[in-house]
Amino acid sequence: MINNSSRSAPAGCSDIENSHGAVRLTELHRFTDPAEAAATLALRDGRPEALGFYLDRQRVHVGDPTTTLDSVFNAWQTDRSLGLDAVMLAPTRELVSSLNQRARDQRLAGATPGREVKLAEGNVASVGDLIITRRNDRRLRISATDWVKNGDRWTILNLDRTGGLRVRHVRNGRTVTLPAAYVQTSVELGYASTVHTAQGVTADTVHGAVTGEESRQQLYTMLTRGRSANHVYLSVVGDGDPHDVIRFDSLHPRTATELLEQILARDATPASATTLQREQQDPAARLGAATARYLDALHLAAEHLAGPQAVARLDQSAGRLLKGLTQEPAWPTLRGHLLLFAAAGADPVAELLTAAAQRDLTSARDQAAVIDTRIEDTGLVAAGGPLPWLPGIPDRIAADPTWWPYLHARADLVVQLANQIRLNAAGEAPAWAAQPQVPVPAELIADMQVWRAATQVDPGDLRPTGPPQLGYAARIWQHRLGMRLAVDTHADWQWRQLLATETPTTTADPFLPELAERLSNLTWAGFDTIHLVRSAAAAGPLPDDHPAAALWWRILDQLPPQIPNQDPENHPNTVPATRRTTTTSRDQQPPVPRSAPPRAFGPSR
Repeated sequence: MINNSSRSAPAGCSDIENSHGAVRLTELHRFTDPAEAAATLALRDGRPEALGFYLDRQRVHVGDPTTTLDSVFNAWQTDRSLGLDAVMLAPTRELVSSLNQRARDQRLAGATPGREVKLAEGNVASVGDLIITRRNDRRLRISATDWVKNGDRWTILNLDRTGGLRVRHVRNGRTVTLPAAYVQTSVELGYASTVHTAQGVTADTVHGAVTGEESRQQLYTMLTRGRSANHVYLSVVGDGDPHDVIRFDSLHPRTATELLEQILARDATPASATTLQREQQDPAARLGAATARYLDALHLAAEHLAGPQAVARLDQSAGRLLKGLTQEPAWPTLRGHLLLFAAAGADPVAELLTAAAQRDLTSARDQAAVIDTRIEDTGLVAAGGPLPWLPGIPDRIAADPTWWPYLHARADLVVQLANQIRLNAAGEAPAWAAQPQVPVPAELIADMQVWRAATQVDPGDLRPTGPPQLGYAARIWQHRLGMRLAVDTHADWQWRQLLATETPTTTADPFLPELAERLSNLTWAGFDTIHLVRSAAAAGPLPDDHPAAALWWRILDQLPPQIPNQDPENHPNTVPATRRTTTTSRDQQPPVPRSAPPRAFGPSR
């Protein structure tokens, strides 16, 4: 069995799972809210819809580096005053030590602490302080079957003369004496912790600060320590340092949702040499890089053949058209696109002016990127490429004895890899195509698999065509694929119409196709799905980001507490929702009428 622990599994585990399969834990019993338990499973797998739960429950908080830590401490202090067992998490040991000391100072509030003992991280503690043990020691028994473990938190009852501590466990109330040697090496203040050292921690609520550089596994650990609520705090604005104003993140700050999505996409799971070798030989893994190299080489060839004077003229024209346009992050891409037009016989400056004049650009975060999406290239350079949406090689470049052989070989590699992917697509349907209502035609699956590989869609992304593409030709082809899928399956039109009426913002969410599938699953299970949707919509406004996913977590929160086993032969592509014995539903959500046997389905796999 491969469990759902947030610790990185040995690299060989992924080889065993890929070759022979594995059993995964799909039910979590720690959380008081069953919807949160299900959301953490999606979080573990790096699925963006998990964020809809945390955004909708106001669990995501933003600020600058200073106010973020203040918010963590103030929220922790509020929870403690309400009698909750709360824990703070921070990204570095220095910040953790500072939060621990701040919490102890607040607890003492000027009172005399009495005798103190120095702990492993350098802080001191006295009677009444909260501490955490950092090493398993079976010799320190607290019962016949239990002992002191890493991540256990304790309250200090007494200090002995040798420097040892008499402590009481926060959760089970058992007591033990920690020897002085253990205290000096393996005990720290327990008000705050780093994410790395929070593996064994369980509390009522958790308040954790992140930098945006964490991995998916770290975020999962942070948001699964609290039974009742888990909050994340992000720094999304600058710290006032004048030396940082020239950084891209300062000029174009990322939103909290973007930061969290980037964290989810950052998988720190170790890979074995066998896994790396297999991935390097997989045409689906190679096609994305081959496509990118073909495009880079094509744009470089166009720039080389245009000459420095033409490139300088284009740069000057762009600078006169829009101030700062040539400094935008996407300008090199836009310039390569325009120079490719020049190689095909068009005037790049005229194309730039036409695209820029279509609509206002003052509100665009990256004006060059917006202009690039407006250039209609399907009739000029897109024909004849190695893939339907890729540009072909213009005649001027094809006539060059240096560039033609290289680009021709690059294009051939793209075609060969795409053909291999089409052949491999004849096997088991991929996860995104696992819709039980209507099977997806084999030809469309093959076209989709080529598209997903070439545009480097994450395998865990269950949106059939992945995230929206920026290029004009790519957007057109993506739309065609989506329309073909809708025509061939007819799977979700009824739900799209309902959602457009009840929750209009969800219709633009990429999660919408999967939400429609899950609604169909609930209907088959005997639930009044229309009532569920309307009840969830009535609970209040949905978040701006991931609204369809947020709606799903509201629906899941309304389902009955006891879910019997489902018949996998009747519903082979669904996973049971998390079972629970206690629930905490929102007061404003009306009960679900149980007119049929209560069965429900969690995230599709």
